Amino acid sequence: MAEDEIKSFLANMKLVYQHGVSHSKNKARLHRFLAIHNCHYVVEQIIRERAKDMTFKGGPLQKIGFEVIIKRVNKKKTIQGYNYLLQLNKTRNDAEHSNMMPDADAVAFYVRIVGDFLRWSCKEYFGVDFESLAFEDRIYDIPIRNRMIEAKSLIEKEDFHGASLKMYEALGAFKFMWFSFLTDIRFENIKATSEPEYSLAEAFADFAFKIILSEDEATLEEFSKIKTALMKVDDKITGVGSRYLVPLFKDKEEANKHHENILNIILTYQDRVPNSIWRKKE
Repeated sequence: MAEDEIKSFLANMKLVYQHGVSHSKNKARLHRFLAIHNCHYVVEQIIRERAKDMTFKGGPLQKIGFEVIIKRVNKKKTIQGYNYLLQLNKTRNDAEHSNMMPDADAVAFYVRIVGDFLRWSCKEYFGVDFESLAFEDRIYDIPIRNRMIEAKSLIEKEDFHGASLKMYEALGAFKFMWFSFLTDIRFENIKATSEPEYSLAEAFADFAFKIILSEDEATLEEFSKIKTALMKVDDKITGVGSRYLVPLFKDKEEANKHHENILNIILTYQDRVPNSIWRKKE
């Protein structure tokens, strides 16, 4: 593959893996299955790509089983986490063909193993830095995209406070864009509780969030930290705003983890609402 094709291929593998990570945070049976499926898919596609210059008995590469291929590739150069990846292959086969599902701890373990393999294989097989496979350009909303790009740049400069401000500004904006779509302003003048600032319109939007994210506790928890409400001037609605606490990061690893998590939330859920709501300019 040409260099741009390699990067596109690896970016897609990273995105599939990130979706697996997202599924792994939910302990429900279906999500555990999807996490294992995504992780195995990533490993198999990378190993098959690596094996394209090898010859196998039994026909073309697409007809050769994964276990045969990975064993052959490992003989050429030891694969990071090789034995665990063989176990992952068996676990995936048991789940898909025998309905034997791994528990949540096993899923979390394999997610970590595949993450390490993905980082290693990007560099070892393709000469590409895993962290350079950025997804910010896949964010539909331009201001949110720009804040995430700025946050990434600040992390590289080790300005962790500035990076935290930018990435949580992006997540806050992502939530208020969703909120503006879910809120019905016809109910704004009806109070949901004794609190004068909390309307029925806002209560309905919060309830809608809980329904949409009911199977993704991690994302629901992140969103619950952000207080989003209709903004008013002289009792006239002027827009939507978010308030949130900005965490402090102790090092680059922790900052990158938060950045990756927020980016994953945005990419996973931006298609759940009409594309027309996203802003096309700063």
